[in-house]
Order: sequence, then structure tokens, then C-alpha cells
Amino acid sequence: MGIAREEFEERIRRLRVAMVSRGLDAVVAYSDEYRTGNTTYLTNYKPINVIEESPQVVLLVEDRPPVVLIGRLNSYAAKAQTWIEDVRPIHQASAYLPDLLAPLAGRPAHVGLIGDNLMPVSFFEQLRGALPRAEFPRVGDLMVRLRQIKSPAEIALMERAAEINDAALQEVLKRIRIGQTEIAVAGEAEYVARQMGADFGSATVIMSGPNTEYPAWRPSLRVLQPGDFVLVDFNACYEHYCNDGGITVLLPGARPEQAEALRTAHRVLKEVVPALRPHTKADTVYALLLAKLQAAGYAEAFVPYTRGLRGVGHGVGLDVVEPPNLGPENDFLLEPGMTLAVKLDLHGLPGGGLRVEVVVAITETGIRPLNKLVLQEHDDFAVLH
Repeated sequence: MGIAREEFEERIRRLRVAMVSRGLDAVVAYSDEYRTGNTTYLTNYKPINVIEESPQVVLLVEDRPPVVLIGRLNSYAAKAQTWIEDVRPIHQASAYLPDLLAPLAGRPAHVGLIGDNLMPVSFFEQLRGALPRAEFPRVGDLMVRLRQIKSPAEIALMERAAEINDAALQEVLKRIRIGQTEIAVAGEAEYVARQMGADFGSATVIMSGPNTEYPAWRPSLRVLQPGDFVLVDFNACYEHYCNDGGITVLLPGARPEQAEALRTAHRVLKEVVPALRPHTKADTVYALLLAKLQAAGYAEAFVPYTRGLRGVGHGVGLDVVEPPNLGPENDFLLEPGMTLAVKLDLHGLPGGGLRVEVVVAITETGIRPLNKLVLQEHDDFAVLH
């Protein structure tokens, strides 16, 4: 299981085609160790934070072979792991860039930037110093278009990540108890995932009691109390490909209305996800969720939280959160090959808030669930007694 070298070569080829079609002489793709997708997509190497800043840059200049610039400590492993032959430490970029960019020197070249939102000013100044007459347009959309439609090999890795995620969440259901800390709950999920060969796409989010009213929360020393909602947003990844599955557990001692809210969330998600279809507008996800929650009397707990970038979900792949966003104002088409996290948040409930989230792949005829736990279990599987 994995991505073949030929697929990486094809990605570079398609990026060059897009580069030429946009009238660009070169492309510089930049990422850091926290949001690695744009460059890992091209190199098959994911930098790790090893006490130094860990950027990764892929440089395409005209039809020359690709070049990787990366943090010095990462460069040793990168040279062994990536299929790209030319790997250089980025702390010496000022010495390398004049030679790497020499074909464009002295003319008004167009150098497209991918990941410019992550790129330090210092690195950009080195680029501009090597090419003082160049223009540097932002072309991140080129990479978005390449990455948002996944290959069969990518989806297979994401399905394995989802299996691990589901297994970790099932173990949390067995082990969670009143008196644990949020950090201890995170450890239960992370232990299972590590044993199954997973890494983590992002920090594990564990929110309990009043902390469930936050959109995100670093697990704390708060002790779980009777009747708590405990929101577990867990993001295992396998061979660099991520999952974003989440459940909310309701601890013993909860009020009946808390249990009813959680059952309703599970029922609604199980009704909406199978109803999604390719070549329909993405705002259908929001519309279907809203209609069912309105009928159940939960619209006021749903609507305010869906305003913003990722109201009811987002793309998933090499990064836990990728474009496109899912919300009430996103009208792009759901295309076969997209992999999307679909999430349902309810907040301001008695006892706090809840979230349930699954990742699905859009197919030619409908959807293929990658996470199966929430969709296959009975509606009250996470209501503990």
C-alpha cells in the first residue's frame, strides 16, 4: 500500500502543464511541518519538527528537474525518502537560489507562489533578491485543483486511516470514565492509533463539559464529571494521508435532553450522508442537515456555528483540513474523487455542545463512507450508562 513513483512523476508533470498554461516560468511551493500537504504531495516526504523550523520547498524552473529545499536536520532523511534527486538544506538557500534561478535572471519572469501564506518574509526576500525583475503571483489554486481529486491509491490510504480512527474511537468508548482527565482520554485514542501504525495529522482535540462550547481545545487536566459531553476529535493519518473522524461521548448521569440531542445528531448524519450525490452543489450538505435539524427542533443550536469557513465540513487528504470548505455559501460541485469531512455541530445545548464527523469519498454514483463507526452503530451507541 502506498503511492508509486510514477504517480509522483505524474503530479509534477501536471503541475508543469498548469504552470505553462498560466504563463509562469517557475513555481515555488512552500509548506511547514504543520501544514505539509502542498510539498509532501510532490515529494512523498513529510518534515518533522526537530527543534528547528522545518519548511519544505519544491522549486520548478522551466523544464529543469525539481529541486527540494528543506530544513538541515530533515534533509538527511529526505534524501533517502523522496524520489526527487536534488535535495538541499534551506538554510543555505541564499547561496543556491542564484544558480537554481539562473535561467530566469535578468528578465521579467513570472514565478508562481504556492503556500505564500506560510512563507517567511526572509525566504521571499531571497527569491526577490535572486530575481529582482520578476513578478510573484499567488497561484495556490493550481495545487488545490490537483490535490482535491484523489487517486485510487490515495483513497486506499485514507480508508486505512479511517479504519484506525474508528478503532481508536471504539477504544475510547470502552475506556472512558468519570474521573479521567481530558489528557488521559487523548492518550487512550493515541495509543491505539500508534499500535496500528498511524501518525497524527493534527493535535488530538478532547473537550469536556463547559469546554465543549469551544470550536477547538487542547486537552487539559480537567477531570470528567457525571453527565459530561466529551467531544473527541481525532485525526489519525497513515502514510501521510489523514482522517478527521469525531464522536461525542455522553457520560453517565446526563439529563434526558442531552441523550436525545446526541441520538438526533447521529440519526441526522446517517440520513444525510447517504443522500449526497456527485455533480450537485456543495451547499446541499448544509441544506440537508438544516432541514432535518429544523424538523427536530435543533436549528438554533446548529445555524450559528455553521457561519464561517468550514461550517459543516471541508476537504481532507494530506492535511486534515484542506480546501474546499463546506458551508451554506459554498456552491462548488461535489466531484467524484473528492474526499470530504462532513460534520454536525450543535452548541448551546443543556450541558454544552457536541460534534459528530465522518469522512466520505464522492464516487461516480454517490458516496463511499471511509469512517463507518458513526454510520453503522445504533443512534445511542455513545450514550453511556
